[in-house]
Amino acid sequence: MAEQRQTHGAPAPVAPRPEGPPAGVPRTGAPPEPNGAGAAHGAVPPKAARGRTRWARLLALAVLAVIALGAGGIVGYRWWYDSVHYVSTDNAMIAGYLVQVGGLEAGRVASVQYDVGAHVEQNEVVATLQVPVPVGTTSSGTPRLEFTNTQDSEVEVKSPISGVVVARNANPGDTVPAGQSLLTVVDPQQLWVNANIEETYIRLVRPGQPVTIHVDALNADLPGHVVAVRQASAATFSLLPTQNVSGNFTKQTQLVPVKIAFDHPDPHLTLGTSVEVKIRVVD
Repeated sequence: MAEQRQTHGAPAPVAPRPEGPPAGVPRTGAPPEPNGAGAAHGAVPPKAARGRTRWARLLALAVLAVIALGAGGIVGYRWWYDSVHYVSTDNAMIAGYLVQVGGLEAGRVASVQYDVGAHVEQNEVVATLQVPVPVGTTSSGTPRLEFTNTQDSEVEVKSPISGVVVARNANPGDTVPAGQSLLTVVDPQQLWVNANIEETYIRLVRPGQPVTIHVDALNADLPGHVVAVRQASAATFSLLPTQNVSGNFTKQTQLVPVKIAFDHPDPHLTLGTSVEVKIRVVD
């Protein structure tokens, strides 16, 4: 009994309290501090952050709109300027004279000194022909011709111009008639451009106007000028000209050929290749 009284009289042990975070540091799971408390530590209020993001977006959209309007204005001005000051077309190609080189006598080709791509000079021998010579008469009295393979029966064929060989039409051993072409030569310095201009713009084109010629094969722009405007449409020289009758008439824009010369011909120009021309019609 004495022991029980002593136990009931002793004070109860006190449980240790958990230590909290240091002063100023919010507890985990604690309610958020009021706006005034967060602002004191440098935090941006959510409403102010949304406002700044909105203004940044509006500013970016305004800059993009100004850039788009500026680019559209520049493109529109260039289109208007070119339509007023120039007449352009990509329906054009390089043309030139094809000179057929051959002999005036019928015979057998003994040799051909040049091939395609070779450069020849004027009055240079490009081939040799063996012509038949009379060796007797037939029973009817007509002369009998044979190839004697002698030097006096050989005829030299010379090129009438300086240029580049673009075709070879005969080989040694071929028998050719008089005037048969052996080689085809083109002078690169005598090339021009045939441009087909729509009839609605041909009134603006005059001889002497400057032209910018873009050569696709060279990927370069060469200067030129208008030489002549043909007084006939391209359809006039067609093998099958159109016959428009009242029953099936359909109006089509006709093309008028214009001859354009190079101011400084390039030796690498290729006959028959495509070009784009830009004729300045207003200074």
